[in-house]
Amino acid sequence: MRVEKLSNTKKKILSILYEDGRKSLVDLAKELGITHVAVRKHLTQLEKQGLMKVQAGVNPVKMGLKLVLVFMEIDNEEHMMDIVEKFRDCPRIVFLASMVGGYNLVALMVAENDYVLECISTVCAVRRMQGIRRSEVYLIADIVRPRFLPVKITYEKKMGKAPCGRDCSKCPRYTSSKCLGCPATIHYRGTLL
Repeated sequence: MRVEKLSNTKKKILSILYEDGRKSLVDLAKELGITHVAVRKHLTQLEKQGLMKVQAGVNPVKMGLKLVLVFMEIDNEEHMMDIVEKFRDCPRIVFLASMVGGYNLVALMVAENDYVLECISTVCAVRRMQGIRRSEVYLIADIVRPRFLPVKITYEKKMGKAPCGRDCSKCPRYTSSKCLGCPATIHYRGTLL
């Protein structure tokens, strides 16, 4: 992977946008002492280089969402690739990363309530996949920083089955109204849609 070097101007742009991602090109230009055309050029370069992406951050606390960290020890590279691929598009996963150490995979997940939290940590959990030697689940009490996370909010129901392959309509927890289902499916009945 090629490592990109940031100019001081690009660093300043990123720093300013971190504090206020809605700053206009004109305001950025005034703050930096350059033209708005130059600012647009720098932003375009940052995006093309894969160094920056503009997206909405959601405050999960304000939405009443619970956050859970799942630490997993995966037994081999093949299982690691299977798990990552299967959960790559899971709308409940905010963050999925490989790690170095005893646990080699971590997921940050969202749940709308305690029932969903129980479901994603026991039944349809990433931690129940084949190849996982051990796992630990931690409920996050409070988010200190950052307050806004890239929680996926869907605007339309799309599939019959979840991206991981589960069919919510056949799950006993879903049919007994203890789980809201996967936000990516036509069965979902929660607040992320």
